[in-house]
Amino acid sequence: MNESLPSQIGRYKIESLLGRGGMAVVYLASDPYMERPVAIKVLLKDRSYDDSLRSRFKRESRMVASLNHPAIVPVYDFGEEDEQPYLVMRYMEGGSLRERLRQGPISLADVALLL
Repeated sequence: MNESLPSQIGRYKIESLLGRGGMAVVYLASDPYMERPVAIKVLLKDRSYDDSLRSRFKRESRMVASLNHPAIVPVYDFGEEDEQPYLVMRYMEGGSLRERLRQGPISLADVALLL
């Protein structure tokens, strides 16, 4: 995977970029087998060379996958493409919590909806 938008990661067809952080990038993709949208979090290429970060990414992926709670996005898959680990999760429409917080304070009614 290079810095441009990849066309595919594993079996997943990449649709668009959802976000980018200091350690990973998140894409909107489609799962051709399950016929559903997914979010794919990919460890950045320069971070993939750090064995401790790769191990941490895998460990955290397994940990999140073991959780079952309505407020936690379910993990569907984990893999590696071109030595970059990736995590496949349910795609949640509506943007990130970070984006919502940038809009200003959240009302108690909206907090209840988030939980």
